[in-house]
Amino acid sequence: MRKSVASSIFALLAVLALSSAAVAQTQAPPAAAQARPRTKDGFIAEGIPKMPNPPGPAPKQDMSGAWVGPQDRVMGPFPAFTSEGQAKFKLAEPYLGFGKVDKLPPSNDPFTVCDPLGFPRNLLAHAISFRGGMLFATAPGRIIINYEQQRIWREVWMDGRELPKKVDARGAPDSRYYGYSVGHWDGDHTLVIDSTGFDERPWLDEDGHPRSKSAHIQERYNRVDQYNTQLTVTVDDPTYYTKPFQFLKANLYWMKDQDFEETLCIPSEGIEYRDTLSKPSGINVENPN
Repeated sequence: MRKSVASSIFALLAVLALSSAAVAQTQAPPAAAQARPRTKDGFIAEGIPKMPNPPGPAPKQDMSGAWVGPQDRVMGPFPAFTSEGQAKFKLAEPYLGFGKVDKLPPSNDPFTVCDPLGFPRNLLAHAISFRGGMLFATAPGRIIINYEQQRIWREVWMDGRELPKKVDARGAPDSRYYGYSVGHWDGDHTLVIDSTGFDERPWLDEDGHPRSKSAHIQERYNRVDQYNTQLTVTVDDPTYYTKPFQFLKANLYWMKDQDFEETLCIPSEGIEYRDTLSKPSGINVENPN
């Protein structure tokens, strides 16, 4: 069954609006990422079946297949902003002030109108479950990463080419929502991906942290065995932050059925939920900046 990210999020927000006072007293993550039902026997997490144990060894220089995550994610900590970064961050109005408790609705999250999540926000599997699928495949000279959320894909060039030195300038390529990516193997089991050249409209995360077009973002996928991969994402963006930092650390787990849901943000459904649930419940959504 097709899942609509927009309708699910707006439905969740309509419920959360009834307890916005409680949200304002804590910096806890969204309720969707908190208490879940007890994990059933035979599952490692809600909805994720266990694979045979013990797992076999990781194949050499191979991430092919479908993975679910992020599991056990750790975000940040974020460093101090530069003055430009602080000014940019102040413009963001996330849902119900998650992470910024003094900022309650309205919201100018670009995703309210189904704009692309961009990278690396899409790694967070943005939806109620904060979990989705990633499918690694190969093509000549590159690795293709397909994402369940929004059914989008990235090219990671493995042919030794360099990243663009600049974007949006004469003789240079255009910036991209998901940037430009090149990769290499560090040993037999760690895939390293470096990305830059970003369109600045998407946020880094749900809280509205900014990302400049010249940011350098690195992913390290350390495949520890047949079924488990450790992901670390670091950000170096001197335009907006005073020092490089770890953005995300999480685990990916082998998907037993290797099958994706169709999880889309559908603008017409987002508008319907905004007008019929969010606004009547007190959540006002503005057009993004």
